[in-house]
Amino acid sequence: MKIMEKLSARNKDYFHNRPVTIACLGDSVTHGCFEIYLNENGGIETVCRPDDAYPMMLKRALTSYFPFAAPVIINAGVSGDKSYGGLERLERDVLSFKPDLVIVDFGLNDSMNKDVEGGLETYDKSMRAIFERVLALGAECILLTPNFMNKAVSPRLTEPLFIDIAKEAAVVQNTGILTRYVETAKKAALDVGVYVADAYAVWQKLDKNGVNTDSLLSNDINHPIKEAHGIFLDELMRIILA
Repeated sequence: MKIMEKLSARNKDYFHNRPVTIACLGDSVTHGCFEIYLNENGGIETVCRPDDAYPMMLKRALTSYFPFAAPVIINAGVSGDKSYGGLERLERDVLSFKPDLVIVDFGLNDSMNKDVEGGLETYDKSMRAIFERVLALGAECILLTPNFMNKAVSPRLTEPLFIDIAKEAAVVQNTGILTRYVETAKKAALDVGVYVADAYAVWQKLDKNGVNTDSLLSNDINHPIKEAHGIFLDELMRIILA
Protein backbone atom coordinates (compact mmCIF):
# COMPACT_ATOMS: atom_id res chain seq x y z
CA MET A 1 0.00 0.00 0.00
CA LYS A 2 1.03 3.60 -0.58
CA ILE A 3 0.69 4.28 3.14
CA MET A 4 3.90 2.30 3.69
CA GLU A 5 5.75 4.39 1.12
CA LYS A 6 4.54 7.56 2.85
CA LEU A 7 5.58 6.31 6.27
CA SER A 8 8.99 5.31 4.97
CA ALA A 9 9.50 8.65 3.24
CA ARG A 10 8.50 10.59 6.37
CA ASN A 11 10.75 8.39 8.52
CA LYS A 12 13.76 9.03 6.28
CA ASP A 13 13.16 12.73 5.66
CA TYR A 14 10.82 14.29 8.19
CA PHE A 15 11.83 17.82 7.16
CA HIS A 16 10.29 17.50 3.71
CA ASN A 17 7.38 15.07 4.20
CA ARG A 18 4.20 15.80 6.11
CA PRO A 19 3.02 13.50 8.91
CA VAL A 20 0.99 10.52 7.79
CA THR A 21 -2.61 10.58 9.00
CA ILE A 22 -4.78 7.49 9.50
CA ALA A 23 -8.44 7.80 10.47
CA CYS A 24 -10.40 4.95 12.05
CA LEU A 25 -14.15 5.33 11.49
CA GLY A 26 -16.41 3.01 13.42
CA ASP A 27 -18.57 2.20 16.42
CA SER A 28 -17.91 1.43 20.09
CA VAL A 29 -15.23 -1.15 19.29
CA THR A 30 -13.21 1.45 17.41
CA HIS A 31 -14.00 4.01 20.11
CA GLY A 32 -12.39 1.74 22.68
CA CYS A 33 -15.40 0.63 24.72
CA PHE A 34 -15.15 -2.45 26.90
CA GLU A 35 -17.32 -3.22 29.96
CA ILE A 36 -20.87 -1.85 30.31
CA TYR A 37 -23.00 -0.81 33.27
CA LEU A 38 -26.17 1.10 34.12
CA ASN A 39 -25.90 4.68 35.33
CA GLU A 40 -28.05 6.24 38.05
CA ASN A 41 -30.79 6.99 35.49
CA GLY A 42 -30.90 3.45 34.19
CA GLY A 43 -29.05 4.29 30.98
CA ILE A 44 -26.28 2.18 29.48
CA GLU A 45 -22.75 3.44 30.05
CA THR A 46 -19.49 1.95 28.83
CA VAL A 47 -15.96 1.84 30.17
CA CYS A 48 -13.87 3.51 27.49
CA ARG A 49 -10.15 2.71 27.25
CA PRO A 50 -9.06 3.92 23.79
CA ASP A 51 -5.42 3.16 24.52
CA ASP A 52 -6.34 -0.54 24.65
CA ALA A 53 -8.23 -0.54 21.32
CA TYR A 54 -6.90 -1.33 17.87
CA PRO A 55 -6.41 2.29 16.64
CA MET A 56 -3.77 2.96 19.30
CA MET A 57 -2.35 -0.54 18.87
CA LEU A 58 -1.87 0.34 15.21
CA LYS A 59 -0.17 3.61 16.12
CA ARG A 60 2.24 1.83 18.44
CA ALA A 61 3.02 -0.85 15.84
CA LEU A 62 3.68 1.63 13.04
CA THR A 63 5.74 3.85 15.36
CA SER A 64 7.92 0.88 16.27
CA TYR A 65 8.68 0.35 12.57
CA PHE A 66 8.96 4.03 11.65
CA PRO A 67 9.86 5.93 14.86
CA PHE A 68 10.61 9.21 13.10
CA ALA A 69 7.40 9.14 11.07
CA ALA A 70 5.24 9.86 14.15
CA PRO A 71 2.00 8.76 12.45
CA VAL A 72 -1.18 10.58 13.44
CA ILE A 73 -4.11 8.34 14.35
CA ILE A 74 -7.61 9.84 14.43
CA ASN A 75 -10.05 7.76 16.44
CA ALA A 76 -13.38 8.55 14.79
CA GLY A 77 -15.23 5.76 16.56
CA VAL A 78 -18.51 6.64 18.24
CA SER A 79 -20.14 4.25 20.68
CA GLY A 80 -23.52 3.04 19.46
CA ASP A 81 -23.06 4.35 15.94
CA LYS A 82 -24.15 2.66 12.72
CA SER A 83 -22.91 2.92 9.15
CA TYR A 84 -25.35 5.67 8.17
CA GLY A 85 -24.27 7.68 11.21
CA GLY A 86 -20.67 7.28 10.11
CA LEU A 87 -21.62 8.54 6.67
CA GLU A 88 -23.35 11.59 8.16
CA ARG A 89 -20.26 12.60 10.16
CA LEU A 90 -17.69 11.46 7.60
CA GLU A 91 -16.74 14.97 6.47
CA ARG A 92 -16.48 16.39 9.98
CA ASP A 93 -14.72 13.51 11.68
CA VAL A 94 -12.56 12.10 8.90
CA LEU A 95 -12.31 13.84 5.54
CA SER A 96 -11.68 17.29 7.01
CA PHE A 97 -8.33 15.98 8.29
CA LYS A 98 -7.28 14.91 4.77
CA PRO A 99 -6.21 11.42 5.87
CA ASP A 100 -3.85 9.22 3.91
CA LEU A 101 -5.70 6.08 4.99
CA VAL A 102 -9.21 5.49 6.33
CA ILE A 103 -10.15 2.28 8.17
CA VAL A 104 -13.91 1.62 8.27
CA ASP A 105 -15.48 -0.75 10.82
CA PHE A 106 -19.28 -0.95 11.10
CA GLY A 107 -21.78 -3.77 11.31
CA LEU A 108 -22.42 -4.75 14.92
CA ASN A 109 -25.07 -2.12 15.61
CA ASP A 110 -26.42 -2.18 12.06
CA SER A 111 -27.09 -5.91 12.30
CA MET A 112 -29.38 -5.47 15.34
CA ASN A 113 -32.03 -3.88 13.09
CA LYS A 114 -35.18 -5.98 13.39
CA ASP A 115 -35.91 -5.23 9.72
CA VAL A 116 -33.15 -7.46 8.37
CA GLU A 117 -33.62 -6.82 4.66
CA GLY A 118 -34.20 -3.11 5.08
CA GLY A 119 -31.23 -2.86 7.40
CA LEU A 120 -28.98 -4.66 4.93
CA GLU A 121 -30.05 -2.31 2.14
CA THR A 122 -29.28 0.78 4.22
CA TYR A 123 -25.99 -0.71 5.36
CA ASP A 124 -24.92 -1.51 1.81
CA LYS A 125 -25.73 1.99 0.55
CA SER A 126 -24.02 3.66 3.51
CA MET A 127 -20.85 1.59 3.32
CA ARG A 128 -20.55 2.10 -0.42
CA ALA A 129 -21.02 5.84 -0.01
CA ILE A 130 -18.32 5.99 2.68
CA PHE A 131 -15.89 4.01 0.53
CA GLU A 132 -16.54 6.11 -2.56
CA ARG A 133 -16.15 9.42 -0.76
CA VAL A 134 -12.90 8.32 0.87
CA LEU A 135 -11.47 7.17 -2.45
CA ALA A 136 -12.65 10.35 -4.18
CA LEU A 137 -10.54 12.30 -1.66
CA GLY A 138 -7.49 10.39 -2.87
CA ALA A 139 -7.02 8.44 0.36
CA GLU A 140 -6.57 4.70 0.63
CA CYS A 141 -9.30 2.75 2.38
CA ILE A 142 -9.54 -0.51 4.33
CA LEU A 143 -12.73 -2.28 5.37
CA LEU A 144 -12.16 -3.85 8.79
CA THR A 145 -14.78 -6.53 9.40
CA PRO A 146 -16.16 -6.84 12.95
CA ASN A 147 -15.79 -9.42 15.68
CA PHE A 148 -18.41 -12.00 16.68
CA MET A 149 -21.18 -11.09 19.09
CA ASN A 150 -22.22 -13.44 21.87
CA LYS A 151 -23.52 -16.88 20.92
CA ALA A 152 -25.07 -17.55 24.33
CA VAL A 153 -26.35 -15.45 27.22
CA SER A 154 -23.67 -15.33 29.89
CA PRO A 155 -24.66 -16.11 33.50
CA ARG A 156 -22.51 -13.12 34.44
CA LEU A 157 -25.18 -10.83 33.03
CA THR A 158 -27.67 -9.98 35.76
CA GLU A 159 -29.31 -6.76 34.58
CA PRO A 160 -32.56 -7.58 32.70
CA LEU A 161 -31.74 -4.96 30.05
CA PHE A 162 -28.36 -6.52 29.28
CA ILE A 163 -29.88 -10.00 29.24
CA ASP A 164 -32.46 -8.89 26.67
CA ILE A 165 -29.76 -7.30 24.49
CA ALA A 166 -27.64 -10.44 24.75
CA LYS A 167 -30.59 -12.58 23.69
CA GLU A 168 -31.12 -10.43 20.59
CA ALA A 169 -27.42 -10.41 19.79
CA ALA A 170 -27.25 -14.21 20.06
CA VAL A 171 -30.04 -14.53 17.50
CA VAL A 172 -28.22 -12.17 15.13
CA GLN A 173 -24.98 -14.11 15.54
CA ASN A 174 -26.36 -17.65 15.51
CA THR A 175 -28.79 -17.25 12.61
CA GLY A 176 -26.17 -15.77 10.29
CA ILE A 177 -27.54 -12.23 10.19
CA LEU A 178 -24.23 -10.66 11.20
CA THR A 179 -22.46 -12.87 8.66
CA ARG A 180 -24.77 -11.49 5.96
CA TYR A 181 -23.79 -7.94 6.96
CA VAL A 182 -20.12 -8.84 6.78
CA GLU A 183 -20.52 -10.40 3.34
CA THR A 184 -22.46 -7.34 2.17
CA ALA A 185 -19.63 -5.04 3.29
CA LYS A 186 -16.98 -7.24 1.70
CA LYS A 187 -18.82 -7.25 -1.64
CA ALA A 188 -19.20 -3.47 -1.52
CA ALA A 189 -15.47 -3.12 -0.79
CA LEU A 190 -14.60 -5.44 -3.67
CA ASP A 191 -16.88 -3.58 -6.07
CA VAL A 192 -15.31 -0.18 -5.41
CA GLY A 193 -11.70 -1.29 -4.91
CA VAL A 194 -11.28 -1.12 -1.14
CA TYR A 195 -8.93 -3.42 0.77
CA VAL A 196 -10.44 -5.90 3.25
CA ALA A 197 -8.92 -6.75 6.64
CA ASP A 198 -11.14 -9.70 7.46
CA ALA A 199 -11.10 -10.02 11.25
CA TYR A 200 -14.51 -11.71 11.14
CA ALA A 201 -12.99 -14.59 9.17
CA VAL A 202 -10.46 -15.08 11.98
CA TRP A 203 -13.28 -15.28 14.53
CA GLN A 204 -14.98 -17.84 12.28
CA LYS A 205 -11.81 -19.94 12.27
CA LEU A 206 -11.51 -19.69 16.05
CA ASP A 207 -15.10 -20.81 16.41
CA LYS A 208 -14.63 -23.68 13.98
CA ASN A 209 -11.61 -24.88 15.95
CA GLY A 210 -13.49 -25.07 19.22
CA VAL A 211 -12.61 -21.71 20.77
CA ASN A 212 -15.31 -20.29 23.04
CA THR A 213 -15.50 -16.93 21.30
CA ASP A 214 -17.86 -15.59 23.97
CA SER A 215 -14.89 -15.65 26.36
CA LEU A 216 -13.26 -13.01 24.16
CA LEU A 217 -16.00 -10.45 24.86
CA SER A 218 -15.39 -7.98 27.70
CA ASN A 219 -19.08 -7.09 28.09
CA ASP A 220 -20.36 -10.60 27.25
CA ILE A 221 -22.22 -9.15 24.25
CA ASN A 222 -20.20 -7.39 21.56
CA HIS A 223 -17.07 -5.63 22.87
CA PRO A 224 -13.89 -7.69 22.42
CA ILE A 225 -11.35 -7.89 25.21
CA LYS A 226 -8.08 -6.00 24.83
CA GLU A 227 -6.22 -9.12 23.64
CA ALA A 228 -8.82 -9.74 20.93
CA HIS A 229 -8.19 -6.25 19.55
CA GLY A 230 -4.89 -7.83 18.52
CA ILE A 231 -6.86 -9.72 15.86
CA PHE A 232 -7.81 -6.40 14.28
CA LEU A 233 -4.20 -5.24 14.46
CA ASP A 234 -2.87 -8.44 12.88
CA GLU A 235 -5.32 -8.26 9.98
CA LEU A 236 -4.69 -4.56 9.41
CA MET A 237 -0.92 -5.04 9.41
CA ARG A 238 -1.28 -7.96 7.02
CA ILE A 239 -2.99 -5.65 4.54
CA ILE A 240 -0.79 -2.61 5.16
CA LEU A 241 2.42 -4.62 4.79
CA ALA A 242 1.25 -6.58 1.74
